[in-house]
Amino acid sequence: MKIQLRSATYISQIIKSRKVNIELPEPSTLRDLLRVLAETYGQEFYDAVCNEDGYPADRVAILINGSSAAAIGGPSINLKEGDDVLILPIISGG
Repeated sequence: MKIQLRSATYISQIIKSRKVNIELPEPSTLRDLLRVLAETYGQEFYDAVCNEDGYPADRVAILINGSSAAAIGGPSINLKEGDDVLILPIISGG
């Protein structure tokens, strides 16, 4: 199945694009997608997006079709053909 991955800021610099299509076997979860992305884009991607357990880190927000992945199932959510996955760094400051 094909998933559209979109990203911003330093994450798009790591993957060298703001938007890429990723092929995944069916069935696949968000955690499977993150594993494939880490294998494809290396340690820099993994360090930017994942915690030590391979789950999304607290420093990023992941949206699937516009909904927060954390609110709709987290890393175990099943992805489907055509899903739009957006990875955004959480920016804080004051």
